[in-house]
Amino acid sequence: MKERKAIIGKFIAKGMKAEKASMMAGMSKSSYYYRPRGGKPGRPSSTHCLKDNVLLVSNEEVVEDIRTFLSGEFMENGYLKVCHELKDMGYEIGKNKTYRLMKENRLLLPPPQKAKREYVQYTQPLPSEPFEKIEMDIKFIYIRGQHKNALLLTFLDTFTRLPLGWELQYSIRHQTVAALFDRVIENWLQPYHPCFEEKVKVCLRNDNDSRFVAKDLQNYLKSNFVDQEFILPATPQQNAHIESFHSVVEELVCKKYEFEDIHQAREILDRFFYTYTFRRTINSILYLPPAVFFHEWLEGNIGVSNKKKGNRTKQTFFFIGQRPKWLSVPIEEFYNRLNDKVTKKDDIFVEPSLIES
Repeated sequence: MKERKAIIGKFIAKGMKAEKASMMAGMSKSSYYYRPRGGKPGRPSSTHCLKDNVLLVSNEEVVEDIRTFLSGEFMENGYLKVCHELKDMGYEIGKNKTYRLMKENRLLLPPPQKAKREYVQYTQPLPSEPFEKIEMDIKFIYIRGQHKNALLLTFLDTFTRLPLGWELQYSIRHQTVAALFDRVIENWLQPYHPCFEEKVKVCLRNDNDSRFVAKDLQNYLKSNFVDQEFILPATPQQNAHIESFHSVVEELVCKKYEFEDIHQAREILDRFFYTYTFRRTINSILYLPPAVFFHEWLEGNIGVSNKKKGNRTKQTFFFIGQRPKWLSVPIEEFYNRLNDKVTKKDDIFVEPSLIES
């Protein structure tokens, strides 16, 4: 490039027109006269951000707000979640600027490890309302102080992503599963809809663990009008929601803490489940925490659509009205409002029959 410009300059100095000399050298006239100024090409990046339609906030203050809610326990989030949280705080900001600010300040999450294999995709449950499809699974939690594993049993609603119940014990039998599901029925299923109503279809999905296959547990679920379905052997992707949830537990809890005893593990998990339910946003439910999403569903502010793409059906949610400003509501006040909304539906409760053997 420099050599061509030097040749063109010599011909221009001898009286040849720049356009003709450039054409002979195989270069446009504009390229010959272009002089780089240094720096990044294009329009300069913005230095401020609009908040609440009236206030201009500097990028430094925006970064401080990002640092503030990323510093919370179990709050490692990517730039898309951070972008939606900034919007909920009143900022007019896009995902590209959020990514740039987080990258410049080294706040981005490390890139995920790519899977070494491609696994077959199986159809996932597509519930049409909360508590229609529930998944349960057991995860090992290593207690370093005792040099042994504890077992974490979790029930997860696939529609709202609400963790409906959990239990951490050194030993879990099918009676433990039934006792925990008693609390799920009492705290969630019964207030929302009585399980014995004909129009209600509650399905519990799980793997082929011996505790889940136990005949007493199957009879217990049948007596409480709950259908139980088993995934095929060696196909954890059919239980994808609870598997994904337990991978979050692994990343945010197990890899960060060394538990001295099971009591310390329960305390930390209790804080994690609270944050996950009321504060940690999830991409698939409109970048809202599960409790906020459930509240907006009860208010009639969320719709659902199922679109078929090839051999798969994708479930997406959308707002019917305005996106809620949930960050401005204290968690305690919001929790009370959620409880009032759920419990006023029905106060009939049939005591489940827990079968011991």
